[in-house]
Amino acid sequence: MFENKKDKQIIKLPFGLRDILPPETKERNKIKEIIGREFRLWGYGEVNTPVVEYTKNISIGAGKDWKDKLISFFDVDGSPISLRSDMTIPIARLTGMRIKKEQLPVRLCYFADSFRQSGAQKGVSRIYNQAGLELIGSSAPMADSEILVILVSILNQLRLGDYTIGLGNVEFIEGLCDWFNLDNKDREFIRKKIITKDFVTLENFLGKKDKSKAKIFIKLMQPESSTGKISGLISGVENERIIRSFNYLKEIYDTIKKFDYSGSLVIDFSIIRDFDYYTGMLFEVYCSGVNSILGSGGRYDGLIKKFGMDIPATGFALDVDLAHKVIEGLEKEKELKVLLKCCDLKSGSEFIKLVKIAKELQKNDVIVEICFKDRDNMEDFVKEKSYDLLVEAGKDFEKVKINDVRKNIEKVKKINDFIEEINNGKWD
Repeated sequence: MFENKKDKQIIKLPFGLRDILPPETKERNKIKEIIGREFRLWGYGEVNTPVVEYTKNISIGAGKDWKDKLISFFDVDGSPISLRSDMTIPIARLTGMRIKKEQLPVRLCYFADSFRQSGAQKGVSRIYNQAGLELIGSSAPMADSEILVILVSILNQLRLGDYTIGLGNVEFIEGLCDWFNLDNKDREFIRKKIITKDFVTLENFLGKKDKSKAKIFIKLMQPESSTGKISGLISGVENERIIRSFNYLKEIYDTIKKFDYSGSLVIDFSIIRDFDYYTGMLFEVYCSGVNSILGSGGRYDGLIKKFGMDIPATGFALDVDLAHKVIEGLEKEKELKVLLKCCDLKSGSEFIKLVKIAKELQKNDVIVEICFKDRDNMEDFVKEKSYDLLVEAGKDFEKVKINDVRKNIEKVKKINDFIEEINNGKWD
């Protein structure tokens, strides 16, 4: 926060927003590079959609409280428009408008910011930097398995430490509500209590209808790594929807367990997302380093129909901000950073000569910054900016004085000899 003394104005950002400086941006770009490579190797093509869309479109599938989620305003013609709150809805709209059935299935991915309204609470973000993918046009369990295999591969490459993927199924919850013969009002009540994890109220409510069923319901809401235990719990439940949705999830669960998996995998039927477009399998990713959900996704077979074609889809999104917070062993590229200067930089001709030297060094991916003027505290400046070499060209631009800041060594070399040593990796 800064105070403008002239007009006494306090200069700061709106709540829930923040600036990102170069060091953090570099690390986040490395994360995106790892994710992007995995997307590309599986045939997912990157798409971009507008940050702003008509509120009527962007609110589809955002849930009953969409007005509280969206950051909205009016266009110049008076039309209500909103910032996108996630990328799945815009991609569903794009698919309905631009994709032909003969192109299916299509595999799309994205790196984008999404925006969500929130109360003015300290530490609550209103902008989410996400990386995600959508597999559109297949209703097979293998499609859900594919996106999870990709997700697991990314999590392993990012070395996030202890992470857990919880698998749920919207249809399973609906089947349990059918089992109790609940009306729409009661189903909404159940949904809200599951979201808030208020299982005490939930058990009391269902216990008034059937105590034995209520106990089974509550047990099924607990995360479980053994599909055998879940099978035992539902063995006495005569509801085809429950059995069908569990078997679907079990097939996916058994498939993922056969691959290299460094995290833990659990079935958790209490997972309910705050977007209501999900129709089947859904999942969340948790990590011990953060309290928030690191990633989420699932199947949304009815969403694209609202924009035209009736086609199934599945996908996920990872929160790049949170991934950056919990990263443990991300390998950093070793880059040589040079501060380049000359004895007396006063004219454009000297600058041109420095630029030519810089371009020769940059051919080897050396980072070069040109120093425009001398500093009294040059040594402190070099350390503060984390340069590896301070390179000063002589007046005749034939030789350079090289100060290796890392090793505290100074040498004088012909410019061509120095460039050749850079080419040979001597100064790495």
